[in-house]
Amino acid sequence: MTHPVEFNWCHDATATDAVLGILLAYDDPAYISHSELQYGVADDIGRWASDRAIKARKYLEGLLANGSGDEVMIATATQDGMIVGFALVEISRLNRERPFATIHDVLFSPTVRGHGHGSALFDWLAEQCRTRGVTRFFLESGVDNHRAHHFFERHGFRQTSIVMMRDL
Repeated sequence: MTHPVEFNWCHDATATDAVLGILLAYDDPAYISHSELQYGVADDIGRWASDRAIKARKYLEGLLANGSGDEVMIATATQDGMIVGFALVEISRLNRERPFATIHDVLFSPTVRGHGHGSALFDWLAEQCRTRGVTRFFLESGVDNHRAHHFFERHGFRQTSIVMMRDL
């Protein structure tokens, strides 16, 4: 029997392999956005780095080792004791009057996609962030990740800017 998905904040570096597995299983280059380019997980728009797994592991281990629980967090979706999804969330309090959260990544295992878990995770994240004084969510998504864009729009997100890049 399959149990419901549970959401929690994760600061356990032993979760790196499970989160990394979900991240690497999704290899559609449409997912690539500026954060994948900034952290070297992708070489260019539409092209993953040849050493993507190594760079993604280093990135995730650094986040999970943070452990502060306040500003950079990974939310995990767990079902039957296994991590089946995650969201990377960063809270900024630079604007003290309007703290905000940036959702950098949201991914689920292919086996659980399309069952409403993404919607439930967004609801859970909203409640968690509200309790921390956050008043807005921001997220970024690859320019060609249209399916995700539609999902985000259905959940109240609207486009606020266009991120551009130039190689030097």
